[in-house]
Amino acid sequence: MRLGIVAGVLLTLTVPVLIAAAPRGSAARGAGIARALGCTDCHGARLAGKVIVDDPTIATLWSSNLSQTLPRYSDAALERTLRTGIRPDGSKLWYMDAAPYAVMNDRDMQDLIAWLRTAKPSGVAHPRVQARARWHKAVAAGRLKPAADTLAAALAAPPPALGPALERGRYIARTQCAGCHEPDLKGLRDPQPGDPPDLAVAASYTLDGFRTLLRTGKAPGGREVGEMSKASRQRLAAMPESDIRVLHAYLAARTKGR
Repeated sequence: MRLGIVAGVLLTLTVPVLIAAAPRGSAARGAGIARALGCTDCHGARLAGKVIVDDPTIATLWSSNLSQTLPRYSDAALERTLRTGIRPDGSKLWYMDAAPYAVMNDRDMQDLIAWLRTAKPSGVAHPRVQARARWHKAVAAGRLKPAADTLAAALAAPPPALGPALERGRYIARTQCAGCHEPDLKGLRDPQPGDPPDLAVAASYTLDGFRTLLRTGKAPGGREVGEMSKASRQRLAAMPESDIRVLHAYLAARTKGR
């Protein structure tokens, strides 16, 4: 997974403790949404955070201990932070892709928050990023930006709307695929071997083959396909069958319509 898509990193802040209202959503449904979004990949099964980057030339970076941080947020404050990439104190999150949350519908957001509220406080608080030379150079050159500073551009380049029948598939693509494959689903403009491709490639899969890829990480012929195989097994295998079907239909129609 590319560093720029690590979700929810460094959510820690110092604010007065708030008493969160009882969650309105379904924690059980939210658990599947959280897995598909990779929440536990970055923050751990107990949401206690962990080291996700430790490079002596770039930075040491922890995912935040959400189990300790989230009790300080009201549901409204948490939703604003997820959707904007900006903490209640006005500081910005690094290495969090806010775009999937910015377009997330209200039901999914409520269910996700309900699941987040099930975490019991554990572990220790983690510091914010310990930046080093290459980090500072990347920030100065504009190659590395906080989530809030990339959000407008991401929302300005959505994948095409292809009509009401395909809108659910487009929504799934925007919330669960765009983090790796870019907001327009075209992949990186100057891809290197192994980088996420344009999702036009999905049109070459039958529905059965697409389902197998998302459920098992295996492409046709039993092939491993790098980060996609890992993301499928860790995250996308939790996707409901109905969402797999509409996502495949949307991606196939998107390619056919070019």
